[in-house]
Amino acid sequence: MSDVADEVGPGLEIPMEKALAEPASHSFALPLRLMILGNGTRDEVRTQVEVLTREIEACGGVALAGVDLSADSDLSSLPADLAVVVGGDGTVLHTVRRMGVYPIPVVGVNAGRLGFLADLTPATFCLHLADLSERRFTIENLMTMACTVTSTRGPTREFRALNDAVIRAAPYFRIVEIGLSIDGESVMSYRGDGLIVATPVGSTAHSLSAGGPILPPNAHMFVITPLCSHTLTQRPLVDGGHKTYELVPQGEGVAMLLVIDGQVQIPLQADDRVTIRRGNPPFPMVRLPGHSFYRTLRDKLGWGAYPAGDRGPRS
Repeated sequence: MSDVADEVGPGLEIPMEKALAEPASHSFALPLRLMILGNGTRDEVRTQVEVLTREIEACGGVALAGVDLSADSDLSSLPADLAVVVGGDGTVLHTVRRMGVYPIPVVGVNAGRLGFLADLTPATFCLHLADLSERRFTIENLMTMACTVTSTRGPTREFRALNDAVIRAAPYFRIVEIGLSIDGESVMSYRGDGLIVATPVGSTAHSLSAGGPILPPNAHMFVITPLCSHTLTQRPLVDGGHKTYELVPQGEGVAMLLVIDGQVQIPLQADDRVTIRRGNPPFPMVRLPGHSFYRTLRDKLGWGAYPAGDRGPRS
């Protein structure tokens, strides 16, 4: 499978879905190669991987290319068409960084608790093996984030994220002040516990918990959400994915952290610069028949459900 685009400029819109569905009668000369990835330190992951391995090997039209349950191997050149990531959403986010700029499409199989990115149960995945073998699925190219940290006391570092970048107070947890500029124009200074910049995928994670809006995966937007703002007028802001966002911590002697996808922590000091742009390339996630973003919202987050005790509108 080829990437959607080899180069994506800041202002170029990329297609968010690439259909791979083929007529059921079409015969494929080569089986679809699947690579199983996961966190091998967890007993439940190893147990589920053993089950999935047997099911894949018993299914025609798919082939097991390998199993990698390590935490730090290079995933930038996997010999497979799809990666089956077994674990929770954190495992998927970790996989995004390890694949770097050479990702292959991912199927998320949940062996954790909620599972929003890893939204399939192991049993559901096994039921859909025939869909994979017949190429009855689509790929959503999810917008990623390129985050550059320019430090006043160290080297410039770059990070790749799928969910969000958060600047927050570090111990001793004082109120922080963060200046925001968009495309070089000063927007405002936020005061509070911190600031979240999230992709559409990340809009349903930390940002949503902090009161931010839900964005669909194809929105091509960023959402900026204050954490416990000191002023009620500082509300979430949604702006274009083609723009450049610069965040500058302010105030000498106030300890802050930059947290990437909830997993990577970088200490910040006053006048460091955090520059955020849309990442290149996007991250490809597999959507199987009957599974969609809005179904996941309903099933996983209870979106649109009536409160306990409310039976809904009367007939």
